Amino acid sequence: MTRSLRHLAPVLAGVAVLVAAGPSTAAVKRMVTYDSASPQARQLTGAGLTFVFTKSLMRQRVLAVRATAVAVGVIPEPLRDSDTIRALDGLMGEDAGTGTLYVIDPDKAEGKVMIQAFCPGSTQGWLAISPIAHNRDLRVHAFGADAAGQSRLCAVMDFTWRGEWRMPNPNTSDVTARVMAPDYIKKPGS
Repeated sequence: MTRSLRHLAPVLAGVAVLVAAGPSTAAVKRMVTYDSASPQARQLTGAGLTFVFTKSLMRQRVLAVRATAVAVGVIPEPLRDSDTIRALDGLMGEDAGTGTLYVIDPDKAEGKVMIQAFCPGSTQGWLAISPIAHNRDLRVHAFGADAAGQSRLCAVMDFTWRGEWRMPNPNTSDVTARVMAPDYIKKPGS
């Protein structure tokens, strides 16, 4: 083996392990609940928030955010507009760059309701969600913008870890839709 190939051998072996692992490194849907810890979180979310998300080796993506105690939630989309990302990140102060930014679509689930709950008078809404990790606290920033498009920070909410839940019907194709259903409860056989 030549000298350069000997140096590449550990790298190639690592790549081979990741490729062989295949599905084990794929994103897996999970569901966790956080209890409201700060006064603003209690005021705006009641008992707390439940998140459905995927987590893979390289990234995490929130698929649904639901109020834990009431049947209201949103299906956020990752924010991709770099100008908006910079503007919202600038509003976060010392927390800038610590959360993933998501758009609240007013036409999906209860998007309009959640935008108004988090930021009264707003026609657009965004959430910055800190990384979800087992037994770690969570911070969520809520932003809104009026009809003129002026964005503002509306709330900084702190939450404490409550627990992880088994996903209902994990083999079905649309687990997120099931969790967002107003009558979501664990049914026999699910």
